[in-house]
This record gives sequence, C-alpha cells and structure tokens, in this order.
Amino acid sequence: MVSGGEASGRRRGSAVLVHGRWGNPGDWQWVKRLLDNQAVHVSAPDLPSHRLISAGLAEDANDVRAAIRSCSAPVVVVGWSYGGKVIGLAAEEESSVIRLIYVADVPMPPGDEADDLSWIQDDPHLIVRDDGMFVLDDDWWLNEEAGATFPPEVVDHLRRNPRRPISLATIRPQASTAWRTIPTTVLLGRDDRLVSDEERRWASDNLSDVRFLESDHFLAFRQPEAISDAVIEARDADSAR
Repeated sequence: MVSGGEASGRRRGSAVLVHGRWGNPGDWQWVKRLLDNQAVHVSAPDLPSHRLISAGLAEDANDVRAAIRSCSAPVVVVGWSYGGKVIGLAAEEESSVIRLIYVADVPMPPGDEADDLSWIQDDPHLIVRDDGMFVLDDDWWLNEEAGATFPPEVVDHLRRNPRRPISLATIRPQASTAWRTIPTTVLLGRDDRLVSDEERRWASDNLSDVRFLESDHFLAFRQPEAISDAVIEARDADSAR
C-alpha cells in the first residue's frame, strides 16, 4: 500500500522524531500521519534507554545520530520532553540538520547539575524497580491524571502500549548544545506544569522562535498539527533559500 506522502510524489526532506521519557515511537503516529501527507520521510527511533538497563543519554544520542545520518537531507530533528535532551547531543555537527524542534522542553546552557535522584524517590506516582529502571504509574496517569482527557484514539494507543521503564542512567548530566549552532524552535504548552517558569523566561529571553500553545505537556497527542506545521515550515524555508 502506498502512503499519502508517497502518493503525492517524491519525498522531500526528512524528520527524525524522538520520543519522550517512558514513551515509544508509536507516540508520534499522529504527527507522522500529517508529515506523510506532506511527503516528508519520517524516522522515529526507539531509544535504547527504554530497553537496556545500562543505556543512558549518550547511547540514546548515538541511536538518534545514526537515524539522522540514514535520512535524506534536509533533516528536521524533533525531541519531545526528554527527547529534547537527546537531540541536543545527537545533532551536534550534523550538517544535514537544518532545524531542531523542542517539544515541551527548553534547551538551556549546561549548569552544575548533580546526579540528583531525589525527585524520583519523592514522587508517589513513579515506580522504581530493583533492576535500575523507573516508570510512571500507568493506571494513575491514564485514569486520574492527564490521560483521562486525551482523545479516544490516543487513549486506545496508550492502553495497548503502556509507559515503559527507563534507565536511571539517563539522569546523568551531559551537555546538549547543538541548539547553539542549529536554528531552533521551541513549542511549549501554556499549561505545562513540567516546564518551570525559569525555563520559560530563559527561552523567551534567549531563543528567537518560542511558541506558546494552548495545551499541556502532551502536545504530540493534543496538537500534532502544531508540530508537523513547524517541520514543514522549516523544510520549505530551507527549500526557498
């Protein structure tokens, strides 16, 4: 079967979509569908930190870098939440990448962060396993928290694909700085409680393309059009140059 993007003609450019913490590549299906219709080749790597206890941010970035290099230029790289940390490492010095799009995450200069795991231990809705992985309480998230308000198609996907444990190795700080040299767009929900006021202020003061949307942290589920539009805009702007 030929997809909508292939039916419309030759693929023009690529998008690498990087899922968030506890997620999976299928979380991007609504964005992918829209990009397919615009003849964009989509790669959505499965981060190794969600499959291997020893894998952390560096290993995730290596897999995403390989995905970037396998795509035809121009390449737009999108990271959702934790995925933003990954793309900031993976896209460093990758000449095919024309834009980074941070979804529900803000790229910031590296600080003096320590390996502070207290927030994990203190959150009653996080489950820490004996094998060194941790995961969100799926029942709580879907039935009592944000998941209870997702569209039915999204809820069906999430029930069939529960949130996955992620390695504690991903918490180790590592500078993600590709955004310093690659044009960057930041998409933030106005009601996103996981992005701090400090991060919002820094983004507004230091980045040229910050877009606030009427949503929460889950933009890929609630407003996939905003993400696909940003990808197409970047591709078309590059084609016009």
